Amino acid sequence: MGAAVAAESVAQNAAGEARQAFDQSSAEIASRLQTTIHDEESLVVNAGAFVLEHPDATYPELQQWMTTVQAFERYPELEALAHLVIVPASDLDAYVTAKNLSAGVDEPGAGFEVTPPGKRPFYCLVAVGDLRDLTSVPPAGLDYCAAPDVAASIVRARDTGQSSYEPIVDANGLTRLGAQVPIYLGGAVPTTQAARRAGFVGVLGMTLDQTAVLERALTDHRGLAVTMHYDGATTDVAFSAGQVPEGAQASTISLNNGWTVKTFGTVASGDILSNDDATALLVTGVMVSILLGLLVLVLGTGQQRALRLVGEKTGELRHQASHDALTGLPNRALIMDRIEQLLARNRRNKTEGAVLFIDLDEFKKVNDTLGHEAGDQLLMAVSARLRSTLRDADTIGRMGGDEFVVLLDGGRLEVAPELVASRVLDVMRQPFELTGVTMPLIVNTSIGIALGDRATAGELLRDADVALYEAKDAGRDRYEFFHPGMQTGILQRIELEFDLRSALDEGQFHLVYQPIYDLEDLTLIGVEALLRWDHPSRGLTQPDEFIPILEHTGQINDVGRWALHQACEQMAAWHAAGNILDISVNVSGRQLDKDDILGHIRDALATSGLDPTSLIIEVTETALMRNAEATAGRLRAIKDLGVRVAVDDFGTGYSSLAYLQQFPVDCLKIDRMFTSAIATSPESKALIGTLVQLGKDLGLKTLAEGVETVEEMDLLRGQHVNEAQGFLLSRPLDPHTLEAQLLAPARPPTPTSDVTD
Repeated sequence: MGAAVAAESVAQNAAGEARQAFDQSSAEIASRLQTTIHDEESLVVNAGAFVLEHPDATYPELQQWMTTVQAFERYPELEALAHLVIVPASDLDAYVTAKNLSAGVDEPGAGFEVTPPGKRPFYCLVAVGDLRDLTSVPPAGLDYCAAPDVAASIVRARDTGQSSYEPIVDANGLTRLGAQVPIYLGGAVPTTQAARRAGFVGVLGMTLDQTAVLERALTDHRGLAVTMHYDGATTDVAFSAGQVPEGAQASTISLNNGWTVKTFGTVASGDILSNDDATALLVTGVMVSILLGLLVLVLGTGQQRALRLVGEKTGELRHQASHDALTGLPNRALIMDRIEQLLARNRRNKTEGAVLFIDLDEFKKVNDTLGHEAGDQLLMAVSARLRSTLRDADTIGRMGGDEFVVLLDGGRLEVAPELVASRVLDVMRQPFELTGVTMPLIVNTSIGIALGDRATAGELLRDADVALYEAKDAGRDRYEFFHPGMQTGILQRIELEFDLRSALDEGQFHLVYQPIYDLEDLTLIGVEALLRWDHPSRGLTQPDEFIPILEHTGQINDVGRWALHQACEQMAAWHAAGNILDISVNVSGRQLDKDDILGHIRDALATSGLDPTSLIIEVTETALMRNAEATAGRLRAIKDLGVRVAVDDFGTGYSSLAYLQQFPVDCLKIDRMFTSAIATSPESKALIGTLVQLGKDLGLKTLAEGVETVEEMDLLRGQHVNEAQGFLLSRPLDPHTLEAQLLAPARPPTPTSDVTD
């Protein structure tokens, strides 16, 4: 009987593992499908910037842009991309005349006919587009809204501002997978439906070869088949790839928005006779059970209970010794053992595993502000979220505090470590709802990744920890891969961190000032104060080497306060001499985390006597979004002092375009990466145009950083950027040089009187 039970258990375990592997493959296929579609949507967003910058673009101009960004090469699934506009029936004739529409891309001036014919309240026409196969160009008058479901989809996109992907019928009458993103004047999505309708420019849509998309998702999953099914209000479509095996089982995963993914594959059954190991165990067990029966007669039942109790307690103690009491995850001791096993297995199989070292950014604040009970709740919620995100084959452990580790076995590394890290970051960005905490809690996460072989488990974990340090140093809420050069960087940072402790007290910091000019007439209108460090042995040290360390240690609060006072006193002195300019001072995210920043600004203004309207506080997009609600409140209080606010490095973030209106901002400083590319990159030029328009819509000035060539300056002027700074105009100068070269010559001569004897 025992042998039969054991054999059945072996067969069931094998079947369970097979089913688990099949479900994991299904999840990976669904994830790849979503990733592919989201990647394509990013192309549509970039194309939207081009359309906003070139509202009257022709087909050849869009084709040239598509060639420049290598759209069809980078996205093999992409079949067509088009800008669709809604044309009311009353405006159709005027639209055709204005666009000089043709029957096709290469036939300008040919006759225009609505296809299919018929009078409708409005038509959805392609204003401009590009196709992979130019031999089957649709007619210019093809009305995509002739199909009611397509019309409803485009109108819904216009009114909601939300992108979507769904089945569409192409010009040849074939059903394809499509995606669409609505675009509006200014680039941002208006906040009300009325504003969205008024500012609607059109829909950027694309069609994809769904077979190529599905076959790409099936890569590395041989023997499986997949069906992507859409069940909409009026549409029921299924796309399939792969051959469904006979007797296959299925796994269904919802992608939301009406889509489900169904994966088919054969899975081992739980039948004993169909499993060789289970059959052998059954035969052997029957023979052994005869001998065991004799032994059972000898042993007393009391002894059995004692042995069972000892075994249970021993198991409990062993589990407690190797697992974290709070989360139930493997603890440091067990994780180190698992890493040793991982390394040995990868050496034997000649594969490469990976370790992900995960840390919650600024977890200490949760304990300090909400209490340790909330902190424990958060750690348990993080543990549960990690378990639900990763595969059962991956080992998840808690190293202590807010540090977690994930082990990826090289033999089962079907998903690249960076994709796993991206998935972890995505799921961790979702707000946590904790008992007793009124507001959802948003926690950023940093991840370090170490890949490959090491002599010991400690070395692999150490390298992952070093990469984690790099991720935090690079801005947090991201991942970094370890490389050997990081070790040298870590030692240098430790030395700099030690030296920075005394730098402020010993007067090693100084400010330089970079002039800012009105771009229209190149008059000097202000300066930006920039921090420099005169290291006693290294010499002049650049900000990107030491400011991240000041941020990390919290010293930035004291150094930032000093810089604010120095800048205000210097500008007050220049005002007294007759040069009325503005002074811009950078404020870090750490400074904005506390209300102390208000007192620092008040003190600097009071001590120097500087007019508050001459002071501009610069804040990066990253700093704005650290704690948006609290930051907006502090910036409003700063504005109440009469001080202005500028957003530095604008354009490098993602969410700030949507949230910008909640911040009391006066100026947008366009990041130098876009300035330097404006002459060579159509995307950068289009984006700068979008940012300038956004500034105009919100009543904000725009300033371009990093201007280094006359061509860049002319192009920026053509985009109607208001102000500029950069090496072409002037490098940062010390106060004495700035005074001698720019300020003193600009002052009117001091009146003199003739003295006669």
